[in-house]
Amino acid sequence: MQASEKTLVYKQLAESNQQERIQEHLEQLIEGLGVESAKAQGLRSPITSLMHLRTSDCRVYLYVERHAALGLLKVGPKRLFVANVDSPLIEINPLCVLDFYVHESRQRCGIGLALFEGMLSREDVQPSSIAYDRPSPKLLSFLRKHYGLHKYTPQANNFVVFSEYFSEARQRAENSSRKTRSIDACSTPPRTRGLIAPSGLSTDTATDAGPKSAATEDESACSNQNENSGELNQQQVEGGPSTKTNRSHTVTTTTGARSSVDASLARFERQHQREMMLLQKSLSESQKKLDSLHVSNRSANRASSYALRRPF
Repeated sequence: MQASEKTLVYKQLAESNQQERIQEHLEQLIEGLGVESAKAQGLRSPITSLMHLRTSDCRVYLYVERHAALGLLKVGPKRLFVANVDSPLIEINPLCVLDFYVHESRQRCGIGLALFEGMLSREDVQPSSIAYDRPSPKLLSFLRKHYGLHKYTPQANNFVVFSEYFSEARQRAENSSRKTRSIDACSTPPRTRGLIAPSGLSTDTATDAGPKSAATEDESACSNQNENSGELNQQQVEGGPSTKTNRSHTVTTTTGARSSVDASLARFERQHQREMMLLQKSLSESQKKLDSLHVSNRSANRASSYALRRPF
């Protein structure tokens, strides 16, 4: 092996070793911040780890200063069933803040705001369009102070979705419906006004006229045509009965079709809302059953342990 080839092999080995060291160091940083975040929130186990990140669609943002990680922000999409004061239970798929932690020695120094703003810029979202998983009082005061978010309805899944989320979703739905209507109106071909054939003219007049002179036939045909064309122009200018009838029939048909579509959409929406409410009810009942089973198992374990500890 030549000297140049040996140098290339050594360089590749050094780069691979450096990447492995960086990966190990990054794993240690994420694991350490995840453990500290769990302790600060009073959780039994950390919710942020490298294993969770590898098996999910979540992203982690780190605030690093002088080779030290001082902040962590974990986000990811979630499928939620939520309700608002003026809206029933609906299904949403928002971006969620799942873990947010700044080291205790560097809190209230702007690190949390810089980390949160960087996430908003990277994900291209607004704070009001995010769902927050079990936010702490510090996080709620942070959102109220910097973004004016404070109105929300408590949910059964412990996620906080602010009222601005529903108003923005309603506005987006209205804008999309307006765009759809404008596109339909532009794509509809214009109605052509049909010409009314003159009732006094006949194609067989020249053949059935008999021995009349050509001049007399031409004069009578021209006079009849002028009279009928005058009547036609007068009907078109004044909006004759046939035109008015066609217009009224078209408007009535369009209005009836639109009302039937709106009624069917409202019916489907009510049916979907009922199904969502039934699903939420069944989920809550299942959760209650699971809780009761856990309680009974705990009581049974306590009784068995007490029986084992009791002196004979």
